[in-house]
Amino acid sequence: MFFHVLKHELRLVFREPRFWIPFIIPPVILAASQAIAVGRYGGAIMEGMESYMMLMLGCLMAPMGAPLAADSFAGERERNSLELLQLSPVKPAQLFWGKLLAVLPFPVVFALLAQGIYWAVHPSITGASAAAAILGAISACLLVNAFSLLLSLRAKTVRAATQSSLFLIIPLLFAVQFAHDFFFASPFIPFLTLGMACLICVVVTALSLRHFCAA
Repeated sequence: MFFHVLKHELRLVFREPRFWIPFIIPPVILAASQAIAVGRYGGAIMEGMESYMMLMLGCLMAPMGAPLAADSFAGERERNSLELLQLSPVKPAQLFWGKLLAVLPFPVVFALLAQGIYWAVHPSITGASAAAAILGAISACLLVNAFSLLLSLRAKTVRAATQSSLFLIIPLLFAVQFAHDFFFASPFIPFLTLGMACLICVVVTALSLRHFCAA
């Protein structure tokens, strides 16, 4: 039944093109801003900023999965179908994990795809810096996805869940803006960041599961 729920959720995502639109926005904005900066001030302005931009690009992809996460539970509640799902033969835990694992791959895959393209266009980025940026993006995706699902469980509408989840962009921007030098300073910091993100994700997911099963 778990795989049935997972396939059902993935089928719904692929049927709705509107869910794909947010994932196009960060690469377009960053590419346009970088092109404008280079065109106005010359290519020297971007020297030494490539790793930072790669990290920023990956982290900005994480909140773009908020509409997907918001529709997982708040959407069912808004359509008055959440109670019916909870009364179905599918166990609540299987239903929860099916919805969770149907959402998580999208921000991760799009973040890695965008970063891979950016790295290919900017071969000056070292392998160590690229790996750090990728680990940072995965950490951001795990955190945002976990908190977005928790907000989706507590919100009454998709709009409320989506708008609340998008506020997660703010701490991500501040973290990348002010801590990127520290993040790239040691090869151990990205792994430590990923470990902390996994731990927080496990705790938040456990709270979400408990809330869903108790509802």
